[in-house]
Amino acid sequence: MRHTHAAKRIATAGLLAAGLATGLTATTPALAAPAQGAEGSAYGLKVDGPVSVPPVPAVSSTTGTVRRNLLRENHTKLIDASALNVSAAPARARSTVAKAAVPAAELLAEAVTAKCRDGQGSAHLARAVIAGKRLDASPPPNTTIPVDVEGLGRTSLTLNKQQRMADGRLAVTAVELRLPLPGKPTTVRIASATCGKSAPMEKPKEAPAPTPVEHDLPVTG
Repeated sequence: MRHTHAAKRIATAGLLAAGLATGLTATTPALAAPAQGAEGSAYGLKVDGPVSVPPVPAVSSTTGTVRRNLLRENHTKLIDASALNVSAAPARARSTVAKAAVPAAELLAEAVTAKCRDGQGSAHLARAVIAGKRLDASPPPNTTIPVDVEGLGRTSLTLNKQQRMADGRLAVTAVELRLPLPGKPTTVRIASATCGKSAPMEKPKEAPAPTPVEHDLPVTG
């Protein structure tokens, strides 16, 4: 009798487990197949100039979601940032950089984020200032601000820079700062995300016209 009761309990447990497994399978949504030719990519920081910094951290994907984090980037005196988080999937990409600072231009930001989804982009700046002047938290695409850097001359800051690439994808860079450093101009890019479906045969589409900001921001060093 004991063996019979034990067998019944095991059989009942097996049916319950099978029922639970079946329920989980039924309620788990199927993953949608990525759009053919779609690719997303993102990076936290990049510097082009005499002292360069390659895109870090950087990710790209044509299938599932890929993420990468970096605790801090301060290999050069030009820029300092912490908690760099990037992610990419075929139809979307995102980059967030916390505690970003470019001392030469007195640029500071609590957080800088670039987003791209289905070929549409946006940027957000949290408590961002340059030379003590507060920057727009949600700037329109391609907002340009002239900046005078003491000892270096005039330069420009572009917020929410959006470029339509030759293959049809959209590249969004939250902050792009050009510095007229001696020897060769330097460009600092903070938080960049690219997404969309590649279309090599299509002509590149123009990004929105730049939105100039009619005031100078002198920067003291």
